[in-house]
Amino acid sequence: HFKTFDGDIFYFPGLCNYVFASHCNAPYEDFNIQIRRVVVESAPTINRITMKLEGVAVELTKDVVMINSNRVQLPYSQSGITIEKSSIYVKVDSKMGVALMWNEDDSILV
Repeated sequence: HFKTFDGDIFYFPGLCNYVFASHCNAPYEDFNIQIRRVVVESAPTINRITMKLEGVAVELTKDVVMINSNRVQLPYSQSGITIEKSSIYVKVDSKMGVALMWNEDDSILV
């Protein structure tokens, strides 16, 4: 279910909210990515991604993108964050170098 930056693969079918990636041991939290997994048609699926990128709150659900609790249209580019949608995935890029791709189903790449 998860492949780490160094290539290790972990199978974990848990259904809950999880911290997917974050910057730790810093004087302030400049990025944090959390995912919510649920079962859809007998398969674990990522149905929500919540990100904090240098103080900006980004929430992704299928077909809806929220920035600081305000719904935005794609493509979006503001405050050093760019969000685009293709036919295959939603891509979030930040000026700090964190990039995320999500297929709006079961796959996420940071």
